[in-house]
Amino acid sequence: EVRMSPDLKNARAYVIPLGGKNGEESVSILTQFSHLVRKALSKKVSMKFLPKIYFIYDMSFDYAEKIERLIEKNR
Repeated sequence: EVRMSPDLKNARAYVIPLGGKNGEESVSILTQFSHLVRKALSKKVSMKFLPKIYFIYDMSFDYAEKIERLIEKNR
């Protein structure tokens, strides 16, 4: 999921790695190479300003799994 700021100059990209492991490490690597992601996007997207991308580890699947386990435990 990507959420843009109202002025379209910032984007928060919520990511989760395949397999669900090493999420923080994946975000760190994406952040380190975000300039390359922006460069690739600039060739594909026509915008006045290309937003600065902030990668955030999406923990919603972790929370959903935890809730499922609690529900199953209480059945």
